[in-house]
Amino acid sequence: MHSTLKLVHPLGEQGAALASKTSVRFESYLEGHQLKVRFEVRSSKSPHVNPALSLSGSQWGLWDWDVVELFLRVGPEAYYEFQVSPLNQHFELKIFEPRKRFDRDFTSGFTHRAFGLNGGQGWGAEMDIPLHALGGSPGAVDLIGNAFAILGAGVERTYWSLHLPPQEVPDFHLPERFAPIL
Repeated sequence: MHSTLKLVHPLGEQGAALASKTSVRFESYLEGHQLKVRFEVRSSKSPHVNPALSLSGSQWGLWDWDVVELFLRVGPEAYYEFQVSPLNQHFELKIFEPRKRFDRDFTSGFTHRAFGLNGGQGWGAEMDIPLHALGGSPGAVDLIGNAFAILGAGVERTYWSLHLPPQEVPDFHLPERFAPIL
């Protein structure tokens, strides 16, 4: 699947102005039992990052900075969240009930790579997610979810989604809105 994420919530006029000069592309496909995901964030604005966060281990709170995210459901009991920052920091979580019940110690063994786009016009991230670690089959029919990006800081912060409509208050944890991602 090749798609462009839509802006779902800019904060203020500066965020809307920045959003008009930004695009977020998403690609996903299966390779064996791996889900391959690629994001490209095209923007002339420097990413909002926190170099103090570790490059090893899942980083709680990474979403306070620029990230691309994939939420993925492969079965009925839970869904999974994967994030990568422009500095290649990452976060992953198994979620049973949004904001109430989750497994903060979950690790899937997913691999990730952040990279700069040619000409300094943005950044991208790739994720390889082992479906067996999520307890699901590799069949495309089983893979539903959503792709997101959170970009900028303060009044320039914008929220992007593959499947969500515009929102007054950004909320990505809406598994009822998940759709096929392949």
